[in-house]
Amino acid sequence: MTKFYEKNYQDRLMEVTPDKDLSGVFEKHADLNHEKLIENYLTDFSTPVGILRKLRIDGRDYVIPMATEEASVIAAANNAAKYLPNIQTVYQTNLRFGQILVIGDFDRLSALYAENKNNWQGIADAAYPSIVKRGGGLKQIHFRQMDGSHFSFDLLIDTQDASGANIVDTIAEALVEELRSQKVDVVAAIVSNLPTTSMTELKTLVSGIDDHTAERIAELSHFSMIDLHRAATDNKGFLNGASAVVMATGNDWRAFEAGAHAYAAIDGSYKALTSWTINSQDQLIGRVKLPVALGIVGGTIDQLPTAQANLKLLHASSANELAKAVVATGLAQNFAALKALVTQGIQKGHMKMQHRAIGEAHE
Repeated sequence: MTKFYEKNYQDRLMEVTPDKDLSGVFEKHADLNHEKLIENYLTDFSTPVGILRKLRIDGRDYVIPMATEEASVIAAANNAAKYLPNIQTVYQTNLRFGQILVIGDFDRLSALYAENKNNWQGIADAAYPSIVKRGGGLKQIHFRQMDGSHFSFDLLIDTQDASGANIVDTIAEALVEELRSQKVDVVAAIVSNLPTTSMTELKTLVSGIDDHTAERIAELSHFSMIDLHRAATDNKGFLNGASAVVMATGNDWRAFEAGAHAYAAIDGSYKALTSWTINSQDQLIGRVKLPVALGIVGGTIDQLPTAQANLKLLHASSANELAKAVVATGLAQNFAALKALVTQGIQKGHMKMQHRAIGEAHE
């Protein structure tokens, strides 16, 4: 008997629904090239892509594609960009973080680590030679105790311009075989979605707003540092912009957001990712820092023509450059939300865009 996933598209569609109108909708929006991306493929669910027309980062103007269904997001980002004359990079790092999670005795495992880590480097290099040829691969291994019997071998891996999850997992699993051959009790090996070795930090000076508005924004930002409820909403505003760019470029927005939220609570108290403060010259300064592990090649990116086109439009020549664009867009989006909240309120602009979208949909 033929399994469902082995059937051709038409047979699967007929089995799912006898309703010809419904199946017609699914078929109309289907792209059969996507059958190789996921199992039991049915149809495509599209998200509109709009443009942040000009955002200056490190002295260069970027055209940034954003995929979102929320009506006011892109309008707000474009408005915010006018007040942010040049978003600057403070620093970036770009190593992916993998873990081999083991159970055992500290003395035995630490001795094994000290004796074998150089040999493990060779095993890692042999597991993914193509990334090593491009200058990447395993760069460091650390041994870390979590509690009395639980440990992690932390792998710091340079995946070049690929998002790198598959590279990390391949290298980690090769090392698992070696560890198990030495009677180590390995529970699992997997890339971490909190890549604290792949950080992007940006800052920006705000211009064109009055002193009262600047002070109110700084005060509202402070609330997001001391209150969990406000922090969650503040971070959602940041991710409205940042995740829209991640999605538009074919990257894993779920992994990105998981890392962002985890980092927001890295000191044990969930806080905003962004901060807005008044400096000694009475200027409003915005800052943001978070882990960002993205790619411009490989994975599903190579299978999604729209993602490739969006990356070309963005002119991001490296994963680091894409990370800057993502985080800068989030910073702009966050500023737009804070400015609206302390002036006209969030609903005026949002509902204007919502009504326009609904009105056009019913015309």
